[in-house]
Amino acid sequence: MNQIRLQKTPEIERVLVYLRGKYNVLSEAEILKLALSEKYYREISNIETEQQFRKLYRHLKSEGKKLGDKLLAKKGLKRKNVSELEFYSKIIEPDNA
Repeated sequence: MNQIRLQKTPEIERVLVYLRGKYNVLSEAEILKLALSEKYYREISNIETEQQFRKLYRHLKSEGKKLGDKLLAKKGLKRKNVSELEFYSKIIEPDNA
C-alpha cells in the first residue's frame, strides 16, 4: 500500500483536533481516510444530482415545445411562422390578442 505524507500545519492540526473530538475512537489516519471518503461521496452525489437536473430540464424543455405546438395548432398557427412575442400575445395572454 502506498503512503501519503502530510505535513501538519496549524490549520490541519485544528481540523484534526475538531475531528478527534467528533470521532474519538479513530486514529488520525482513519480520520483522514473518513474525511476524504465523505468528501468524495459528496462530490459524486453532487455530480449525479446535477446530471439528473440536466436530464429533467431537457425533458421539460421538450414537453414545453410539444405543449406550445399544441396551443399554436388550436389557433391554426405553426411555430416557424410565429415570433415569441406573437406566441405570448396570442396564446399565453389571449386577452391582449
